[in-house]
Amino acid sequence: REANKMDKSLIKSFGPGSFADYVDFKDEFDGGDGQMGVAGDGNKQLEKMDQVPQLAKSQSMSAKNAWGTDTGYADTLREKNPKMDTARAQQLENWQNQQEVRAKNLGLKDMADNFDSQQTTAEENWRALSKFGVERVADFDYDEEFGAVAVGDDIEGTIEIKSALNRVETHTMALRNPYMGFADFRAAFTEGTSSDWVIEPAEGSLMQREDTDFVIKYRPSSPGMSEGYLVIETEDFKKTWKVVGST
Repeated sequence: REANKMDKSLIKSFGPGSFADYVDFKDEFDGGDGQMGVAGDGNKQLEKMDQVPQLAKSQSMSAKNAWGTDTGYADTLREKNPKMDTARAQQLENWQNQQEVRAKNLGLKDMADNFDSQQTTAEENWRALSKFGVERVADFDYDEEFGAVAVGDDIEGTIEIKSALNRVETHTMALRNPYMGFADFRAAFTEGTSSDWVIEPAEGSLMQREDTDFVIKYRPSSPGMSEGYLVIETEDFKKTWKVVGST
């Protein structure tokens, strides 16, 4: 259905042949944004929805529309300082709102970072625990499985530590499981070795592809020499070191 009222005899080349009914809209064109209704309908104002103007005319509301959402802080500022510009008051309110949003975002970021950190720390702790004797492959009694701590057939070497009385000195060494997979171990000194000697970890699991660090500590409680033997063993092997401490 054609939407025009022009007589068919006046149509030329598919276009108007007469401009007798032409209406000049002048300043009624709204730029194509649709906010002034239909051009030519005589309405030069903005569209209205439920009789509520889309753009408030008061200076206060115009500032709110221009600068952000009103939370009451700008009104408080103007009450304290009646000479303060409305737009400036709203700017200060928006700045405060932005700071609150920023603080909330930073808080969420910190929570995410802390969560990631805790996840990483948990994994690192698992590795640390496995090295320091807490994580074991199987649950059994070492004394029943390995028997009393005894010197092996071969001596791997001698560990010598010199320290002052009641002062701790340490020696660190790394060890791997020479066989495939994991193996529960016991690290202990033979009977007769002074209690001045301590080793950490005392039990745990040796890995094939990753070092387990052992820390031998010597704290002499009396002057002189102290000798003994350190034994680290699994079901498959036994390694023995002689330990010599002096002051």
